Amino acid sequence: MTVVGRGTLGAAAVLLLGALVALSTTGLVGALAALTCAVVVTLLVVLGPERLGTGFVLLALFTAPQNSVRPIPTADFVTFSDLFLALGAGLLLPTLLRRRSRYPMGWLVGSVGVIVLVLIASMLSETPGIDLFYGIRLPAATVALPLFFLMWAPSRRLIDVLAWCYVAGHVTSTAYAVVTGQDPATGRYDGLTTHYNFFGIAGTVTAGLLIHLYHRTPRRWRWVVWGAGLATVGSVSMSGSRAAVLVLAMLVVLYPLLERSLLSGYLVVAGGLGLVFVGNALLGSTSEGSAFSRIRGDSTTSFSDNERTVAIKTGWSRFLEHPILGGGFDAHAYDAHNVYLEIAIGIGVVGLAFHLLVFSTGVLPLFGTGPLRRLGYAPLGYAAMCMLTNSIWDRFVWMGIALAVVAAVDRPDDPPGEQDDMTTTPTAVPAGASA
Repeated sequence: MTVVGRGTLGAAAVLLLGALVALSTTGLVGALAALTCAVVVTLLVVLGPERLGTGFVLLALFTAPQNSVRPIPTADFVTFSDLFLALGAGLLLPTLLRRRSRYPMGWLVGSVGVIVLVLIASMLSETPGIDLFYGIRLPAATVALPLFFLMWAPSRRLIDVLAWCYVAGHVTSTAYAVVTGQDPATGRYDGLTTHYNFFGIAGTVTAGLLIHLYHRTPRRWRWVVWGAGLATVGSVSMSGSRAAVLVLAMLVVLYPLLERSLLSGYLVVAGGLGLVFVGNALLGSTSEGSAFSRIRGDSTTSFSDNERTVAIKTGWSRFLEHPILGGGFDAHAYDAHNVYLEIAIGIGVVGLAFHLLVFSTGVLPLFGTGPLRRLGYAPLGYAAMCMLTNSIWDRFVWMGIALAVVAAVDRPDDPPGEQDDMTTTPTAVPAGASA
């Protein structure tokens, strides 16, 4: 930042702080708002926009798996993670416009297709305003989040830090679940999420990120990864989500098949199975609502199974009404309890094809050789989960998947990019340029 620019920013900060002092005299709410703004302004002057913006994005990843924590309790569609990401993206905007970025062709085609199909399906529906209100949430998660990270192009080291922030956020949510206890009616836990199943989904995304972090962490610190893994397995069992347990088992089985070293693969598998058995011993036999107990079939599963069966039948009937372009999204978009069917209901098989093109961009790095390829385990696990969940456009899921989409443009022959993105500024190149 130049001397003139820093001086101008300092003068503006002084004027703003004066206004905040006046605001603080209006009452308790005004005082809290003034204090918050004062802290942010001070950090902006001290750290600069790029560092502060990066800090907000890190907070967005940390709070992503805590989607019940909201700045306005009555606004159920805005979380602290959304707020932090918006602030971070705003501060990083000059960096985004200068940074040299790559965009996977499949993701670009799929993204445009999803946006167009959402608009078409909404316009053709009987309630276009309502359908557009709900439908726009799909590209907001599946397109906007990956687009931000692709434009930002963080270094590999910073991507690791972002992944650790998500893991830390979920471990914090798990600790909160342990402290607050289970739901007496179901015996299940939801942590800092809005539903037990979302708690389990966050656990599977965390598990995928931990596989990546295991290979990016020095050996002397890998015990931290195993500790977070144990907490994650525990959270999945506590959630009571049978689908989440099955996804964990799938990742354990697929890991040695997708890795180049069978020996290290099976060592990790053995460790993963050990964590599962420990989780079963600690929770499966002591809590009727745990996922291990529900897989065996306890008293909490019959109602859920019946509801899912009815939801699939109803959803299939809705899909057949508009199979090609879909009937649009509405307040019942979650009802089918199968993400693929829900998207087909909303934007038809054409829109589903575009969505799968977007989604596959995050999974494909698994079959490459890049150092970030293992980020693909997170979307791979969610791809299996989609057959058994209704989490169609939740940002806490797509925060993790967006990191995997960035891995799709990371090449083995690229410079490591191990510099700290919070202290360096890249060469000024238009954001639309490709390499």
